[in-house]
Amino acid sequence: MVFSTQIKAQETQELEDLNYFKYVVIPIQFKFQKKDNEYLINSLVKHLLNEQGFETFMDVEDKPKDLKFNNCLALYVDLQSESESFFSLQTELNLIFRDCNNQIIFESEGQSKVKDFKESYHDALYKAFEIFEGSNFYYEYNGKNSYDSSKFEEGEQKSPIKKEPKKETKSFEETVKEKLIGTYSLFNEEYSISKIEAGYILTNTATAEKKAFINVTSNNSLLFNSDTINGTLVINDDGDLEVEYFNNASGKVEKATLYRVE
Repeated sequence: MVFSTQIKAQETQELEDLNYFKYVVIPIQFKFQKKDNEYLINSLVKHLLNEQGFETFMDVEDKPKDLKFNNCLALYVDLQSESESFFSLQTELNLIFRDCNNQIIFESEGQSKVKDFKESYHDALYKAFEIFEGSNFYYEYNGKNSYDSSKFEEGEQKSPIKKEPKKETKSFEETVKEKLIGTYSLFNEEYSISKIEAGYILTNTATAEKKAFINVTSNNSLLFNSDTINGTLVINDDGDLEVEYFNNASGKVEKATLYRVE
């Protein structure tokens, strides 16, 4: 019992140490991947970290001036897979946060027995992130972190990002269905979203051509997949759809917005 309590206390302290870094940088390709953002793993890592309150950047994105000047302001994410073998019975991912000196600050593991590669990686990644549940991350200077040359003014404190408890009268699926189905505009063309058994279909209203598939994951995230764009989808407060994806042509993480018409 004492040993278990000690491990829990150490784990809590390591989680709190993540607050002492201002940014998190995610590579567009991990070593086990054969191409950039394969299986949408990298964009999903970014999405999940954003949900936890971190300010994140892909390594191919332009960085803030202070981070360009001092790379020790950031944590650097690594994701290692123990599942490359064809005979592996499950997918195992090790999520690692390192500082600018390559020292490990925190790590977590996730496993999945799902057979499909993409779904298995996503499932294992979600499980690696379960340890963050209930944490409220926010950047703070604590006097011990010598990475940041600027200190808060005396008496000034940065309030943590608090997550309000969800008051759900409807299930997530019902809420998504209510918000997604409708008509949208993009580049002066009109599109409609309708429900199908496996998810949702985005269709060009004029041509009836199916343009994209929207999938609701088991962990309540939305994935957007088309011939040209593959990324994560968020419904903003105005009901518009914001798709964040990696553009192979520009080498940058970009956003596309479908504006709600009705």
